[in-house]
Amino acid sequence: MDALLVGNPNCGKTSLFNQLTGLNQKVGNYPGITVEKREGYFKQNDEEISVTDLPGIYSLYPGSEDEKIAVQALLAAVNKPSTLVLCVIDIKTPHKNLLLLSQIAEFGIPLVGILNYRRKSKPEEIDNWHKNLTTHYNLSFVKVNANSGKGIDDLKSTIVDQQAWAQPEIKTSIQNLPYDQWIKKALEESGKQTVQSITQDLRKKLEWIDAIFPSSENAIETKGANPSFNRSAKLDSLLMHPLWGYVLFSAFLLIIFQAIFSWSAYPMDLIEYGFGALSTQLQNILPSNFITNSITDGIIPGLAGVVVFVPQIAFLFLFIALFEESGYMSRVVYLMDRLVKPFGLSGKSVVPLISGYACAIPAIMSTRTIKHPRERLITMLVIPFMTCSARIPVYTTLIALMVSSEAKLGFLNVQGLVLFAMYFFGAFMSFFIALISNKILAGKGRSLLLMELPNYKIPSFKTITLTMYEKSKSFVLQAGKVILLVSLVLYFMANIGFNETFERIENNDPTLVQNLSPNEVAKLKLENSLIGQLGKGIEPAIKPLGYDWKIGISLITSFAAREVFVGTMATIYALEEDGEDTSSIVQQMRNDRDENGDPKYSLAVILSLLVFYALAMQCLGTVAVMNKETQGWKWPIIQLVVASGTAYVLAFIVFQIFK
Repeated sequence: MDALLVGNPNCGKTSLFNQLTGLNQKVGNYPGITVEKREGYFKQNDEEISVTDLPGIYSLYPGSEDEKIAVQALLAAVNKPSTLVLCVIDIKTPHKNLLLLSQIAEFGIPLVGILNYRRKSKPEEIDNWHKNLTTHYNLSFVKVNANSGKGIDDLKSTIVDQQAWAQPEIKTSIQNLPYDQWIKKALEESGKQTVQSITQDLRKKLEWIDAIFPSSENAIETKGANPSFNRSAKLDSLLMHPLWGYVLFSAFLLIIFQAIFSWSAYPMDLIEYGFGALSTQLQNILPSNFITNSITDGIIPGLAGVVVFVPQIAFLFLFIALFEESGYMSRVVYLMDRLVKPFGLSGKSVVPLISGYACAIPAIMSTRTIKHPRERLITMLVIPFMTCSARIPVYTTLIALMVSSEAKLGFLNVQGLVLFAMYFFGAFMSFFIALISNKILAGKGRSLLLMELPNYKIPSFKTITLTMYEKSKSFVLQAGKVILLVSLVLYFMANIGFNETFERIENNDPTLVQNLSPNEVAKLKLENSLIGQLGKGIEPAIKPLGYDWKIGISLITSFAAREVFVGTMATIYALEEDGEDTSSIVQQMRNDRDENGDPKYSLAVILSLLVFYALAMQCLGTVAVMNKETQGWKWPIIQLVVASGTAYVLAFIVFQIFK
């Protein structure tokens, strides 16, 4: 059995979806398109119910691609009597929610209403709305608190009880068409007569809602009549202030970056210790052969190089989820709108740009809400310059090489300040490239920012926890697959060589190895292996940036995904040390010396790498999604060439200045 969860944006639909499905959910795309689709399931009375969380919509007359997907899913349900539609009504703003409910009821499909109330909602208010809605819509309505989960059991029981489903009688016919056929026609046509019919339909339904549920009965908040409105107004006057709004937003970001380093230190140390102990234990109990060595010197160090950064990724998504759940993210979008106009961006570009801090792929997908083609294209082109979560492992490793964890500037951690500077640098380059693109790309006009500021609310602990879990799991699984493959390939290539030196080492030539320590033999073997020769082959091209052949190998592998840089370096150093050094990758890189005995990772090299990874287009998934969104290879190739070329030139300049 299938259930479609539908409702207005910010009505509590996502929290309700999390309460229903818990950990039994997945995120994918609708077939053939890049609109995100969230699906989950729960079991009730030995029956498994599949739940799909549709994109938020205000009516069945959509204005963007994701809204069209929601409407098309509802239209498809007309011919599926086993599909139940769950329409969420927010008790804080029920009046505006009822238009969508009134339209869906005209489809005559199985329908259950959900009255989502809040912690401070009065019992008499809840009962009054429940009674009126049940009476006038002749539907089953279930009272639920989506944040706390109260009423979820009643909702599950109603979902599986098909006798509780209502199948409203179709009343409206427009242009001699049943309502569902009319909506389908309105999706495909945009003529004058169609627009007039849409306007008449909306006016008729809104007038009926106003007549049945007059404004005095609504939860419309007026100044002085509702204490929560006054508190919201005071918060808005501060958080969206032309000056203090930006100051506070910058302060919040600074706190986030401090937390990423400070709070995550303990679990990261524990993870490092665990992987080191696992590698040592396996070396002791397993026979010494190719398979054992590939696990202890290849796979485990590579995976450790990614998993160790999960605490930092989790903290990043914790704060992003807090921003979204509390209602502050919409205020940030409103606040930043005035800044993006000179750069050829829409106010709606701000959401994809902020989403780019998590991952560029869904951020590029989310640009579908931008109607102006030029604004959408510019937004997609600059999103990869925003500092995505995949860069965190690279940044934190390099910053740890450059700055001691004990370094403080007053009460602030210096590592956190440097990370903040890297995020600022990425945002600066995004807007700089947007400004240039706006000057180059032809076209005039811009869209307007129309958005709803949701009510402030206390974030749901369960929703935030699930968000952290989902995003961290996705990061580990996606990066882990690549790391696993790269680690095996690296280990295989590190044990193959075709020159004389490699063959002499393999044959344990006493004239070559008798005066060398085991670690020196391992380093010489790696340098003369297939992977070592590959790194040395590209070394002339990257030497002007201050990079050696080992960094060159990591640059090649990390074009699959940025975070692979750390896993690759961890594998290389484990191979070079013949698995004997189980200290952290940062410590191993810090101990590395050149032929003169100087640290290989000097300030100039580290800064050059930071700049390169901030700008280079090292994510095949981003290239693929750009191809799909722009329907061709022209813009993905331009984006790849410009980003990588800019990264190389600026990294070269930085190294030459600081060396």
